[in-house]
Amino acid sequence: MTIGLPPAGARTCPATAASASPAPRPVHPAYHHPLWLVTVPTTHPDGRTGTQSFAVRALTVQEAMATAGRRAHADSARTRRRGARLDLRNASAVLHR
Repeated sequence: MTIGLPPAGARTCPATAASASPAPRPVHPAYHHPLWLVTVPTTHPDGRTGTQSFAVRALTVQEAMATAGRRAHADSARTRRRGARLDLRNASAVLHR
């Protein structure tokens, strides 16, 4: 009597074996990347100024700034700004410790 073992000589179909194995994981998952706090200055139509901040995981400051720029153009970020314009050229990023 064998428990959990296929009989000797039994083979599995390559398609079945491939689908049963888990997908390969990335070498450096994003959740292991450093956390950056990116602050983008904003200006309202009436002249008031402010900032909008984004917490971003990235390997470099350049990647953090690019990711924050993409997030800033999302509908949810636009709604939160309430019509204020972004000044991405003067954005700053700080490594969170």
